[in-house]
Amino acid sequence: MIKTAPGLGLIAAVVAIAFQIHNFQPAISPLALCVAFGFAIANFAAWPTFATAGTTLASKKLMRIGVALLGAQVSVLSLKAIGVKGVITVILVVTFTIFGILALSKLFKMSGELGLLIGVGFGVCGATAVAAIRPQTRATEEETSYAIALISLCGTLSIFILPFLGHLLGLSDQTFGSWAGAAVHDVGQVIATASVWSDDAVKSAVVIKLARVCLLAPIVLILSVRHRRYLTSLAANNDKKNEITNQKNSKVPLIPFFVLGFIAVATVQNLFSIPTELHDAVVLISKLLLGAGLVALGSSVRWKSIRAIGPRPMIMGLIAWVIVAGVALAAVQITGL
Repeated sequence: MIKTAPGLGLIAAVVAIAFQIHNFQPAISPLALCVAFGFAIANFAAWPTFATAGTTLASKKLMRIGVALLGAQVSVLSLKAIGVKGVITVILVVTFTIFGILALSKLFKMSGELGLLIGVGFGVCGATAVAAIRPQTRATEEETSYAIALISLCGTLSIFILPFLGHLLGLSDQTFGSWAGAAVHDVGQVIATASVWSDDAVKSAVVIKLARVCLLAPIVLILSVRHRRYLTSLAANNDKKNEITNQKNSKVPLIPFFVLGFIAVATVQNLFSIPTELHDAVVLISKLLLGAGLVALGSSVRWKSIRAIGPRPMIMGLIAWVIVAGVALAAVQITGL
């Protein structure tokens, strides 16, 4: 504990600044800021050696606890609010987003893991989704940071572009709100986009957005099984020289403990009446722990490695943003959400 205290103290200070900026301007994702600040300190100054132990703790254990507590944001009531038609629409839009971006990533000859991070981030809940699924992928720190930066950029563009297009198309409050909820990534950006339109639009946007968040649980579970199979295959294909590594990989649980924690928290959230104050506290703690983990992640990324990824993912992401927004609008108008 003594070894980790200095590093955790530094990370806590960075997280506090990020969330204070978010409080001042809710459209800015605090998790994206956490990655950016960690990256900036490590590349424009130097990440202190005294923070090493705390940084390791934050990037692994604290991040995973934060993911487990994300279950508190999963509400079956949001699914009931939009009905069967709405649930099917949300599932189709999210599925199209993920697999469509994976297809685009192949077209642009990108890493499949980077495409997966961007796809789930676009489809579910932005940087939060990226942080949640990252342990179940083979994505590097650089790819994770790149995905979060791209998602934050596109979500910010939505705040300005979607209302402009909505007025050109003559959308109603409900239709625009549903569109924002289906197309924009981060929760704060969804609310900011809909707020530009009207209070009624915000109500519609939040319901659709929360329905998308509910899909995080099955996605994390599916990716956990996928990652476990990858590790098992890796262990089987490695030679005897890597026998110790194989034994470690073979002991990785089918469903990681933090995923079980996510499911457990989500179950409690939906089966029992949780006081609002307690629920809000758990959600905040989850975000703070994820923020701490993302500061640590950002501190391990170097600009040289980011630059090596190249501009193709950025171009692909912007194209995907336009396509996803179009598909989400078409789905909302066809179903009358």
